[in-house]
Amino acid sequence: MDNETAQQLLEQAIDLEEQGQFDDSITVYQQVIGLEPDWHVPYYNLGLLYKCQCNWQLSYQYNQKAVELNPDNEAAWWNLGIAATVLLNWRTAREAWNHFNLDLEINDEQLTMNLGIVPIRLNPDGNAEVVWCKRIDPARAIIRNVPLATSGRRYGDTVLNDGAPQGHRIRNGVEVPVFNELQLLTKSDYKTYSVEIDTERQEDIDKLEELCYNANIEFEDWSTMRTLCKQCSEGTVHEAHDHDLKTENDSEHHIGFASVSEDAINQVLTTWRTVTLCEHTEIKLELQ
Repeated sequence: MDNETAQQLLEQAIDLEEQGQFDDSITVYQQVIGLEPDWHVPYYNLGLLYKCQCNWQLSYQYNQKAVELNPDNEAAWWNLGIAATVLLNWRTAREAWNHFNLDLEINDEQLTMNLGIVPIRLNPDGNAEVVWCKRIDPARAIIRNVPLATSGRRYGDTVLNDGAPQGHRIRNGVEVPVFNELQLLTKSDYKTYSVEIDTERQEDIDKLEELCYNANIEFEDWSTMRTLCKQCSEGTVHEAHDHDLKTENDSEHHIGFASVSEDAINQVLTTWRTVTLCEHTEIKLELQ
């Protein structure tokens, strides 16, 4: 690309975007396209900007143009796949993912894959929390932990995830990438509840977890979590230290539950009190 003016404008648009002046940046990107309508770079940059804003229709439009002009632009293909997924354009999503060796049949059927368990960072720009999720395609994952209520997410929620790894975690001795959440796609029927328990016996907590499992209630001992700085969180952390909080008193346990019914939790806790002779605080609804 030999148009010096277009190159200068592109650099100006990038600077404006980095300064958070998005409207001005978009205007300058459009000027670049006016000068060089067959240059894939400004289309890709706009597609990426709109992806970060969760403006999926425009992200789709500009990434589609970027891959049309440069079929070897893998980042544009990936972002096109994300946008197509949100827009339920499964044909385009399948085409995009096939550029990453998935060998999918090109049709209009919704993807339901099994790409394993991966860590997703909820609220990456706020009170971030890394949770384990079942990945059902390259851009979607279903939460399989009980997140803290501050995340605004629940067990069973389907979230949209980005494709660029932001740190790693260790699972079963294998390093796996952490992906950032982009947005909530589907809210689950589960609600998040909690109780406080004071016991020094781990077997009491284990018994409660067992009873929850048998009653199809999801269980999480939030007090085993600890805070990680941004650098550590976005690096590689051993699987035993994946969480974000840590209690100073080992006998105090903040237990999170995911259930569609508070009555079911009450029944489990009644049985648990009888077996362990332990007590707990009243059940608190954390997130509907």
